[in-house]
Amino acid sequence: MSTPSFSLGWLTLLIWILSDLWTATATAQPGRFDTLGIPVRKGGLMGCVVGPDGRGGEALYFNFNQVSGKLFLVQVDPDTGQGRQFDAPEGPGAWALLTGPDGRIYLGTWDGALILRFDPSEPEAGLKVIGRPSPTETYLWQFDLGQDGWLYACTYPNAKLVRYHPQTGAMEDLGRLHPTEMYARSLTVGPNGKVYVGIGTAQGDLVVFDPATGRHRSILPPGLSGAKGWSTVNVSRRSDGQVYAEFGPTVMRLDDETATIVPQAPARPSLKLRDGREVVAFGRGTYSLKDPRSGTVTDRAFEYAGAGDYIFVVGVGPSNVVYGSTAMPLEAFRHDPQTGRSEHLGAMPGGEVYSLLEHAGKLYLCYYGGAVMNLYDPAKPFWKFGSGTDCNPISFGGVGDGHLRPRAMIRGPGGLIYIGSEPPYGELGGALGVWDPDLNKTIENYRHVVTNQSIVSLAWEPDSGLLFGGSGNFGGGGTRPTETEAKFFAFDPARKQKVFEAALVPDANKYPATLAARGKVYTTAGDRLVVFDPEALRVEKTVRLPGAQVDISLGQHQDGKLVGLTAKGVYVYDPARGELEIAAPAPVRVVCGFALVGDDVYFGSKAELWRYRLPQGVARE
Repeated sequence: MSTPSFSLGWLTLLIWILSDLWTATATAQPGRFDTLGIPVRKGGLMGCVVGPDGRGGEALYFNFNQVSGKLFLVQVDPDTGQGRQFDAPEGPGAWALLTGPDGRIYLGTWDGALILRFDPSEPEAGLKVIGRPSPTETYLWQFDLGQDGWLYACTYPNAKLVRYHPQTGAMEDLGRLHPTEMYARSLTVGPNGKVYVGIGTAQGDLVVFDPATGRHRSILPPGLSGAKGWSTVNVSRRSDGQVYAEFGPTVMRLDDETATIVPQAPARPSLKLRDGREVVAFGRGTYSLKDPRSGTVTDRAFEYAGAGDYIFVVGVGPSNVVYGSTAMPLEAFRHDPQTGRSEHLGAMPGGEVYSLLEHAGKLYLCYYGGAVMNLYDPAKPFWKFGSGTDCNPISFGGVGDGHLRPRAMIRGPGGLIYIGSEPPYGELGGALGVWDPDLNKTIENYRHVVTNQSIVSLAWEPDSGLLFGGSGNFGGGGTRPTETEAKFFAFDPARKQKVFEAALVPDANKYPATLAARGKVYTTAGDRLVVFDPEALRVEKTVRLPGAQVDISLGQHQDGKLVGLTAKGVYVYDPARGELEIAAPAPVRVVCGFALVGDDVYFGSKAELWRYRLPQGVARE
């Protein structure tokens, strides 16, 4: 039986209509933001002290930071390991920690320079904010108790000395201890009642404050220099009860207001319970006590509940698996898009990974401080950080001079890896390092590619043979910018020199993301996307972004379109049309990136890992 000819026509028309409707639906389907949860919940251990337990006994107090949330204090029974956790009402973390003369526990925060207090006799009251001794300061670095009953603290960013009186509640800002330095980093009260403060990081100084007169002065002997990248004096009380200062290789004993150079300092005093037991080790959830009579060491554990560690960087690793690092503590994690599972891998001793790069089925991770390079092999089913051949990741040490915060890491010509960094503390002028993955060492290193500025983004453009990058007009911690605006530059790897430099966006302080794609170079500054011609070395076009560009968060989708992150969300730029195609506002603040796997964009928001799925019409048209 034959089919009527009109049926074929109607069938063809029906298929065409349904196809058109499907295409329209697919094109109209919006993108979707999804939270993938919190991959790491370790918390950063800042210190431990012994104090009263509020019931006539003693306790260990562990101070934890949470960069993405609030700090917390854990009170632990040394005999049983049983703990109680007390969350702070304010402050992500506290460097300063001390048991006061009143039996209370005091903490001094960063991000506000607040004094917090915990009273063991009133545990239900928890941690309380006592006040802020100086409105200009953001960090309280260290505490020590004066013979006059005041609790002294040293500060950042104006290198001040402040104090608080536990009995009266009075607070005082005693002013700057140095006219230009920013870090009053360490503090110790001597047996004479005078307060000694270590200063850094650009020049370094040693200052004594006399509570009797209210005056301070420098007592650093002339001609001394600090360690490279850390020109900071450190003061501490040692086991003989005296105060010692260290400045680079030099050790000094402080006698009243005289600093005497000595071969070495005695050991630091140990942390002891009143029955003589010594805390010989402690960590995140563990501690060890040594009995002085028998020499027996007892290991114990305690529990706590971390709210989540701050995600600092996200990137793509082998097999298109998403990798990331948290900040303070540095914990590495990964998320497998195929299975939807996140896995906490382990720790490294730095502050945070600044850049990561897949290479030959392995993953390079370069962390602060010192721009330490490490290589992780996901084929090995374990995480064991170290420099031995049996380690995974294997650590190769620092990249070289001028590298502290390795913000950019890319593949370049000849299979080499290029690393751009911010400089060490107290220094201006970052560096561009060339890493050979066959030798696993730096084979070239260029300081001050942009004079007195950091290198914060890089891209290799193969047609021109040039490496393009963006600077930041800032230096290492404790410095002030000497240049008014950041620069965009081109470096010729063959000639081993910079061949172009210009300020593409007036008054920009950095070019945080740069990408080479389809014969063009794209860079960013603030809320601007700049299209740059690498042959003519000129700007072709500038596009307004829906927010400030996020560091190292610009990539190319498989369809040729550019995908990037601002603090407000995800954007897609179509080079063919020369315009933004998508500006998708995220339900959370975008803090870091960047991983582009297929049609999915991964980023961090505080402690959470997030994914944005590109609209089907945009991703596949």
